[in-house]
Amino acid sequence: MGKATETDLPGVGVRFDLETNAGRSVGVVVHQTGRRDLVVYDERDVDRACESVELTEEEGHTLGELLGGNPVLEHLDDAVHRLEDLVISWVKIDSKSSLAGLTLAEAGLRAQTGAGVVALVTDAGSIPIPGGADRLEAGATAVVVGVPAAVKAATKLLIQSD
Repeated sequence: MGKATETDLPGVGVRFDLETNAGRSVGVVVHQTGRRDLVVYDERDVDRACESVELTEEEGHTLGELLGGNPVLEHLDDAVHRLEDLVISWVKIDSKSSLAGLTLAEAGLRAQTGAGVVALVTDAGSIPIPGGADRLEAGATAVVVGVPAAVKAATKLLIQSD
């Protein structure tokens, strides 16, 4: 496997270089504008480009796919399709909510609505993946995930009193 490096180019973008097992060096400069430059370095002087091809962002993506793509990105479309039915909502917990001050376990929000709280954001900081003992404090923001009807029901409980 070749050796890859990444170099920030302030004001320009990022340069990615690959030294192949055969000892050749190629690189890609990803400009902040989206443009890409594919560079083949001189065999005798790796600091000198012997060939450079300018590509648009779309052409760069196409070339990447032709070269084998990214295995993670290949599955991204499938993941997006599976998530299409989900909604993510940021809900500020109202002080008049009957759930304000309760722990997640006491509130039973998931059992009542089918939506889950995946994070709590307070002035003191964030709680990613809160547990049952974490409180739904008035003024905090709950990040709620679920199907639209479940998120709507959870939102109603978090902002309204009984």
